[in-house]
Amino acid sequence: MPVFQYRAKEKNGQTITGQLEAVTIRDAAAKLRADGYIITALTPKGLSNSYSGTKSKAGPLGLGGRRVSLKDLVIFTKQLAVLIRAGLNINTCLRILAEQTENKQFALSIAEIRAEVEGGEAFHVALQRRPKIFSAMYVHMVEAGEASGQLETALERLNATLERDFELRKKVKGALTYPAVIAVVATVAVFILMTVVVPTFTQIFEDSGLELPLVTKVLIGTSKFFSQFWYLLLAGLIGLVFGLKFYYNTPQGRLIIEQFLFALAVVGPVIKKVVAARFTRTLATLLDSGVLVTNAMEIVERAVGNTVVAGAINQARISISKGTGIAKPLAETKVFPLMVTQMIAVGEETGELSTMLNNVADFYEKEAGFAIEGLTSLIEPLVIVIMGIVVGIVVAAIAFPMFDLNSGAAL
Repeated sequence: MPVFQYRAKEKNGQTITGQLEAVTIRDAAAKLRADGYIITALTPKGLSNSYSGTKSKAGPLGLGGRRVSLKDLVIFTKQLAVLIRAGLNINTCLRILAEQTENKQFALSIAEIRAEVEGGEAFHVALQRRPKIFSAMYVHMVEAGEASGQLETALERLNATLERDFELRKKVKGALTYPAVIAVVATVAVFILMTVVVPTFTQIFEDSGLELPLVTKVLIGTSKFFSQFWYLLLAGLIGLVFGLKFYYNTPQGRLIIEQFLFALAVVGPVIKKVVAARFTRTLATLLDSGVLVTNAMEIVERAVGNTVVAGAINQARISISKGTGIAKPLAETKVFPLMVTQMIAVGEETGELSTMLNNVADFYEKEAGFAIEGLTSLIEPLVIVIMGIVVGIVVAAIAFPMFDLNSGAAL
């Protein structure tokens, strides 16, 4: 009979380890639970990670493979929904997906989830143990699908939501890639001008003994600083990037930075439209899956991805828990566009809230796309104009003394 190694907690919280014989891992888990133990790890002897109540040591970001991306999750959700719709049980579906998933780290996580489900754990509970892969929205929708016997329907809705989120993110990244490349090329070009081109003329001007214009003196001083202390500039730039990243990862820093971006005349409207689309789509998907409004708002608060909006949702959620509707407390926060709260109010009055939310999400996903394209079309010429101004100043600063030098030589 197979032997299984286990690690579990007793009722008093003390951790114990041991071995036991059982026909299957499910039987082994059942024996341990019957004895009152809380299982934290259960594996066939000689193997590892077959059943675990904790994440694998490598983790979703571990060295054993690349991180689990949104694209990986979209593919997994879509394939799982198709397999369940075809009549296969969840264990068979997970085995198939673990074998064919290209991301090895994700494949390991799927195999662990399958082992936990075989051991008698609910599917959503196994997902909940991996918050870096499966969000609260994902877990709650799966839980609602399991409870209603409509898991494939819940997964299909999840897939539709994840696909839209993936397309929106791809659109944002794609739109910002070209301006970012232009900015990098412009920065490199300016650096080459200041460290290679300008020093060539500096020596000529110093040998001539001419009284140089102020703009030329400033240019020469800047060029010397770039040439002599370029490593300080590089270190400062790297320090600034990592400093901002560290500050953004703190609760207060993230709030302040996102409030600043939210208030910008050009960037703010784009962020509002993207967040409005994500909020309405996620809330509609949760409500369609049978999640209670208060629970759905709590999940959306964590899933919306913006501290300013999350704070507004939290305020609205507190009001909703006291018996008010959704539209009024959201409108009072003055964070969401007026159309969002008005459409929600209509949905509440007509009993078609999820339909209205989906309509609003469709509208703002398109609006967000247009806004991103507009922002891109603004950034590109702005970078080019700034580059042109810098080059123009450099050319003028060099041309003026060169003209005086040539005039003196002609005399």
